[in-house]
Amino acid sequence: MTRRLVNDYLQPPKVSAKMELAQTRFAETREAMETAMHVRDSHELMRALEAASIMDCADMAAAASLYRTESRWGLYHNRVEYPGKDNENWFCHTILTKGPDGVPAHRKQPVAPYVVDIAEDEKDAYDKQRVGASVAAE
Repeated sequence: MTRRLVNDYLQPPKVSAKMELAQTRFAETREAMETAMHVRDSHELMRALEAASIMDCADMAAAASLYRTESRWGLYHNRVEYPGKDNENWFCHTILTKGPDGVPAHRKQPVAPYVVDIAEDEKDAYDKQRVGASVAAE
């Protein structure tokens, strides 16, 4: 069930309403897992822990995607509401952690200077080799 939630709500293109709904479903599922799940042996315990870990990762992925209000990396992070790349605000690393309250916490970290100089016309080479969003939507 956990993987189905991920496939239903978090696959690109990413839509804010779907990701927010995913987080609601994750919370409901997590609560149900904590109150209703019982394990009879070590195999079932391993499966329950795996499901909980997948749920945590999916919740963190949704939080990270909601935080980053731009599209980048081709289809991997294609936000419907934010179709363009925004280097002014998002040419950075986004650091995601789980806060003490269990809620994802975010922060930006500057990208370190390149060790090897890259020519200006090569800095967007990745974007030039990918299928554009208009083609991918067809």
